[in-house]
Amino acid sequence: MYIFLLMGKRGFVRREASPKEVLEHCLRLAREVAPPTPKGKRGRPWRYSHALYLAILLYRAFFHLTYRETEASLQDLMEGPFPSHQSLARYALKHLDPKLLEALLERLSRELEA
Repeated sequence: MYIFLLMGKRGFVRREASPKEVLEHCLRLAREVAPPTPKGKRGRPWRYSHALYLAILLYRAFFHLTYRETEASLQDLMEGPFPSHQSLARYALKHLDPKLLEALLERLSRELEA
């Protein structure tokens, strides 16, 4: 587990959240606001939930990563399968509301500061 220590505004040492902690917060926030995954419709069923896509895209936005860098960093952090960088980009274009992502990013930043 990583622990990052940085100097705060007044010279105090402050602790930065590790990528694993940030991912856990992202998953929790995404589960709260993500729409349910559609079931019972025609076509191929969804392999991953909306919440997982939203959490990974929130993680990506928090650390300012590219889609490929996001996929590479998640290989160390996540257990089990997760979407590829191509799936993330496709989901972001078709289904992601930028206002929702901005609101979640602000909320995530506030929670990690506290």
